[in-house]
Amino acid sequence: MLLFAFRSRTQSMKIYDTFRARGCACSIINTPREVSASCGLSVTVPETDAERAIRIYDYYKPDTLIGIFRCDANGCTRYR
Repeated sequence: MLLFAFRSRTQSMKIYDTFRARGCACSIINTPREVSASCGLSVTVPETDAERAIRIYDYYKPDTLIGIFRCDANGCTRYR
Protein backbone atom coordinates (compact mmCIF):
# COMPACT_ATOMS: atom_id res chain seq x y z
CA MET A 1 0.00 0.00 0.00
CA LEU A 2 1.00 3.62 -0.41
CA LEU A 3 0.87 5.96 2.56
CA PHE A 4 0.52 9.72 2.10
CA ALA A 5 1.78 11.50 5.23
CA PHE A 6 0.95 15.18 5.81
CA ARG A 7 1.88 17.83 8.37
CA SER A 8 -1.77 18.90 8.58
CA ARG A 9 -4.80 16.90 9.72
CA THR A 10 -6.93 19.15 7.51
CA GLN A 11 -4.82 18.29 4.46
CA SER A 12 -5.04 14.58 5.25
CA MET A 13 -8.82 14.84 5.31
CA LYS A 14 -8.90 16.89 2.08
CA ILE A 15 -6.80 14.44 0.08
CA TYR A 16 -8.85 11.55 1.52
CA ASP A 17 -12.05 13.24 0.29
CA THR A 18 -10.44 13.99 -3.09
CA PHE A 19 -9.28 10.40 -3.56
CA ARG A 20 -12.71 9.06 -2.64
CA ALA A 21 -14.51 11.50 -4.95
CA ARG A 22 -12.33 10.31 -7.82
CA GLY A 23 -12.91 6.61 -7.21
CA CYS A 24 -9.79 5.63 -5.25
CA ALA A 25 -10.13 3.16 -2.42
CA CYS A 26 -8.44 4.76 0.58
CA SER A 27 -8.39 4.87 4.35
CA ILE A 28 -7.27 7.24 7.07
CA ILE A 29 -4.90 5.77 9.64
CA ASN A 30 -2.66 6.96 12.43
CA THR A 31 0.72 7.85 10.96
CA PRO A 32 3.26 5.15 11.86
CA ARG A 33 6.02 6.52 14.11
CA GLU A 34 8.66 5.19 11.72
CA VAL A 35 7.32 7.62 9.10
CA SER A 36 6.90 10.79 11.14
CA ALA A 37 5.72 12.43 14.30
CA SER A 38 3.47 14.64 12.19
CA CYS A 39 -0.18 15.54 12.60
CA GLY A 40 -0.95 11.92 13.34
CA LEU A 41 -3.15 11.11 10.33
CA SER A 42 -2.15 9.64 7.00
CA VAL A 43 -4.06 8.38 3.99
CA THR A 44 -3.40 4.88 2.67
CA VAL A 45 -4.17 3.60 -0.81
CA PRO A 46 -3.99 -0.06 -1.88
CA GLU A 47 -1.56 -1.02 -4.64
CA THR A 48 -4.49 -1.46 -7.04
CA ASP A 49 -5.21 2.30 -6.86
CA ALA A 50 -1.64 3.54 -6.32
CA GLU A 51 -1.08 4.86 -9.86
CA ARG A 52 -4.41 6.72 -9.86
CA ALA A 53 -3.70 8.22 -6.42
CA ILE A 54 -0.27 9.46 -7.57
CA ARG A 55 -1.85 11.13 -10.62
CA ILE A 56 -4.49 12.80 -8.43
CA TYR A 57 -1.85 13.94 -5.95
CA ASP A 58 0.35 15.31 -8.77
CA TYR A 59 -2.60 17.30 -10.10
CA TYR A 60 -3.54 18.92 -6.75
CA LYS A 61 -0.05 19.00 -5.12
CA PRO A 62 -1.03 19.74 -1.51
CA ASP A 63 1.81 21.68 0.08
CA THR A 64 1.94 19.99 3.48
CA LEU A 65 3.06 16.56 2.26
CA ILE A 66 5.82 14.95 4.33
CA GLY A 67 6.21 12.12 1.86
CA ILE A 68 4.70 9.17 0.06
CA PHE A 69 5.74 5.81 1.49
CA ARG A 70 5.36 2.22 0.33
CA CYS A 71 4.33 0.12 3.33
CA ASP A 72 4.11 -3.63 3.88
CA ALA A 73 4.47 -6.09 6.77
CA ASN A 74 8.17 -5.18 7.06
CA GLY A 75 7.54 -1.45 7.53
CA CYS A 76 7.51 1.67 5.39
CA THR A 77 10.08 3.08 2.97
CA ARG A 78 10.02 6.41 1.21
CA TYR A 79 8.55 6.11 -2.27
CA ARG A 80 8.57 9.81 -3.17
